[in-house]
Amino acid sequence: MSDIIGLQNHAYTESRQIPQAVKKTKGKQLLKILILAMLLFLVGDAVYHLFILPFNSTAKIQVLGNDTISEAELKKAAGLTGTEKWGKIDKDGLLHRVASYPLVAEARVLKKYPDKVLIEITERKPVGVLLATVSGRTIPMEIDKTGTVFKTASKKGQPELPVISGLSFQTIRAGMKVHKQLVPLFKQLDLLQKKNPVLLSEISEIKIEQKKYGGFDLILYPVQTQVKVRTDSTLNEERLRYMMLALDVIQKFDLSAEIEELDVRAGTASYRLRGEANE
Repeated sequence: MSDIIGLQNHAYTESRQIPQAVKKTKGKQLLKILILAMLLFLVGDAVYHLFILPFNSTAKIQVLGNDTISEAELKKAAGLTGTEKWGKIDKDGLLHRVASYPLVAEARVLKKYPDKVLIEITERKPVGVLLATVSGRTIPMEIDKTGTVFKTASKKGQPELPVISGLSFQTIRAGMKVHKQLVPLFKQLDLLQKKNPVLLSEISEIKIEQKKYGGFDLILYPVQTQVKVRTDSTLNEERLRYMMLALDVIQKFDLSAEIEELDVRAGTASYRLRGEANE
């Protein structure tokens, strides 16, 4: 039997075609699968780079701002071994350890994705060498503008730094601070070093002498003469210039052998002869 149907001299053949709607549906499904696969890949890649990679990458630590402190010394003080994973480093904890190191005045820690850690520091700068008396022993310590002793002074020392004497301690260690009453003195020394270091270099030693009823005087020992100078706690450029002028007058009249102490506390100079009692 033929599957050709005849009707009014026309022949019609039966066709079996896939509907167009079915093709479109399959195409959309394929596109959705591709998009979903891409999304899953992107999510997986993001998870890897944001969470897995940082926790498995060894931190690359860089130290900035160090001058006298070696990088190895600072890392040891901060408790870093070089095997730390970037994602496991506690930035605040690291900052605390770095800032607690006595030789460091200021510190900043910055973590940079995916594996960098920057440690920026400002080192303490000495304004004098403190001769601390501990149980009858004299220990030279470098001290900065905040009144913090931060390391033992080297035997060679720094000749441009004035010696600070007159203070006794039960014990002393790097990181300790002097009494807050004395801090302005060290700030003044820092300012003098910056503004007129040549003038400051005319003083070899500054002795702190406590008063009976509070406060303190300063006994200055000039480099060029044996006449010592007594002043109050104010030690600025104007006071030093006046002191040097008065000492020049004493030397001009060849009175250095007779005068033991020059007193400039009142703003005008007075003196005490050798052998006279110190009132």
